[in-house]
Amino acid sequence: MVGDLGDAIEQDPDVLQARRIADVARTRLVACMAGSQDVIDLAEAQRMLDAFRNAVSYAEEAEDRVLVHRGLLSNDEAGRRAARRRPVTVRAERAVRPAQGAADERRARRTRLGQVIAGALALAATAVVGAALGRRLGVRPPRTRW
Repeated sequence: MVGDLGDAIEQDPDVLQARRIADVARTRLVACMAGSQDVIDLAEAQRMLDAFRNAVSYAEEAEDRVLVHRGLLSNDEAGRRAARRRPVTVRAERAVRPAQGAADERRARRTRLGQVIAGALALAATAVVGAALGRRLGVRPPRTRW
């Protein structure tokens, strides 16, 4: 039974997608921290850490949904577990430094690109979670008449 449950969790498409997102976030965090101590942008590193924590939280919620679907976890307990791991909010604090030339421009471009990618990952994770919940709860989109 335990092996079957582990397989069910491992093969669930929502869990797989959430884990892929977490892997991408972890890779971005490691890449952000791999530079020398003088080059690391602490604000960017904090945002990447927050994105990684959020992605891990989404993966854990997807695993909980599998447990709820199998009847091994109640909806109330899943709600309490989700409340304990609320998503981390992105911190708005930024240190403003005077421009130091082309290196700062490249870093700023990379930061903006990172923000766009992180936003796309968050949007994809939200869409996956919303679609999974809709599918699990049997919600159908409303019919419209034009």
